[in-house]
Amino acid sequence: MRKIQLAAIGFACAILAGCGGGGSDNPSGGANPPAPGSPGGSEQAAAPPPITCAASSASLTKGTITVNGTAREYFESAPASILALREKDARGIAVVVNFHDANQTGQSGAASTCWNEVGEAKGFVTVFPSALGGTWNSKGDASAADEVAFLKALLPVIKTKYALASNAIVYYTGVGQGGRMAQSMAMQAPQFLAAVASIDGTAEPEIFSLGSAKLPSTTMSSWIIKTKAQSNASEATQIAYWNKQNSAYSAPIAVDDPVFTSQVYASDERPLHQVKVSTPKLSGYAGKALTENIWDALFAKTVRFFDDNRTNGSIHANQTIEDMKLIDTTKEFVPGSPRRWLTYLPSNYVALTAGGQKIPLVISHHGRNGSGRWQAITSQWHEVGEKYGFIVVYPQGNGATWNTGIAPTNVDVAFELSLIDELKTKYAVDPTRVFLNGASMGSAFTNRMAVQYPLLFAAIAPCYSGHLSPANYADPIVRTDVPMPTWQCRGQDEVPSDFPGGTAGEAAAQLFWRETVNKNSGVPTLQVDGRRVTEIWNNGVAEYRWQLTQYQPHFWNEGQAAKIWEEMFSKYSRAANGQLVRLP
Repeated sequence: MRKIQLAAIGFACAILAGCGGGGSDNPSGGANPPAPGSPGGSEQAAAPPPITCAASSASLTKGTITVNGTAREYFESAPASILALREKDARGIAVVVNFHDANQTGQSGAASTCWNEVGEAKGFVTVFPSALGGTWNSKGDASAADEVAFLKALLPVIKTKYALASNAIVYYTGVGQGGRMAQSMAMQAPQFLAAVASIDGTAEPEIFSLGSAKLPSTTMSSWIIKTKAQSNASEATQIAYWNKQNSAYSAPIAVDDPVFTSQVYASDERPLHQVKVSTPKLSGYAGKALTENIWDALFAKTVRFFDDNRTNGSIHANQTIEDMKLIDTTKEFVPGSPRRWLTYLPSNYVALTAGGQKIPLVISHHGRNGSGRWQAITSQWHEVGEKYGFIVVYPQGNGATWNTGIAPTNVDVAFELSLIDELKTKYAVDPTRVFLNGASMGSAFTNRMAVQYPLLFAAIAPCYSGHLSPANYADPIVRTDVPMPTWQCRGQDEVPSDFPGGTAGEAAAQLFWRETVNKNSGVPTLQVDGRRVTEIWNNGVAEYRWQLTQYQPHFWNEGQAAKIWEEMFSKYSRAANGQLVRLP
């Protein structure tokens, strides 16, 4: 079973030309190119191309930040098209941090790896921090530079500059002493990290002896690449460290491809929680060719979900729109204002709709600094739609967000109304079974749609945490006369500043849907389902649920969509006269 799992993922088979996986994390889409040295999928490795980074220096921006009273230098670069990339898929823009080798700077490290040129081509931001005096404090000497503090101060600066989400995905890499730093930083500062790739370096022995307070629990995808013959005394310790973090205890699997011979240690439960140790088949494999290989084979295929604070979340396969079989549509409902959405039709759509049959529709909204693609990856509503036979749509907000203002002229409300009409015309949508969902700002927008147009929807599920301001509920457009099955949920570890509306908005939303609209009162029924603890009210005119998920930050909980469908959405329809109908 484990060999089947490993064969199914892109990282395990590195960059075999026939490996599949359906593309990179480049928001512009398109399939990954063939692996360097494997043109057309040939098993014969070709000589590595020369390092050519002619534009590296010109494309870098130098910056400094002060850390513990010391000015620290860094260089960074972003794609020239970053604004367009952000509009199309803000969560597709990752940050790669490259740690240079000894006796280099961030700038010369860029020139020897070409990470910024690959970032320009693939659509991600690159950062090249510089060590003081050209040498990293890779052993964590308390009397030398605090490299962890440097990295933790630098990443928010970069994300803010390019308007990326605070938890935008990050990858670490490095060569030689920089490789040791990449692994060391992955151990000490893994919060937003999805994967680490080190070339000729693993963490120093001193790092492994740090206390648990400095080595937080985290799952990881780690790639150790060895281009030099000499052994690394810390390699076995590094492998054992990540295997323990990943709960991977089985013997490694040998993997052979046109470029590398490798050993892969992976978790049986989650194959992307793994360590891969590779040796190139040809000497001299370095520079831009190796950089592209690392991006295509590992970084572009791997994302972190922040779904469990006990383990720094979990590693998942990154997926393109094509991977998920979503239909990408753009239309101008208002001339000059194109709007975009992604649609999933179940594979048996034709059979389900034969003879004029209609099927349900679930619309799921992404959060601020999100995208329809990211909402699809994290919520997996389309997988539930495939299983149960309904249409799923992921709309895209302008500026990677939603307008939740209560004004009747709200342009996003107008877009959503037009979108629903379009979907009913184009597909076999059952108008009595349209459901709304959202996460964060998308949750707030779900609330915004439902308070004004409740008769359009059979039930709503604004999860995770996004609310309107309390004063909004007094606006004349807000309706309180239409019963609405409502499922609200939040992560127990969320803090009010994480989500729209904050504490006051959360309390107001609970009161509005539970009591003002659905007329529930008294003591709820308590449901415990793993980490999810749900209070259920069902003594009013419509059902209301309030769910807390333990160890959960402000992020979608895996399996949440299936639970909402099975326990609520599948139970309701709204008749043409507006009456709420409970289905058998």
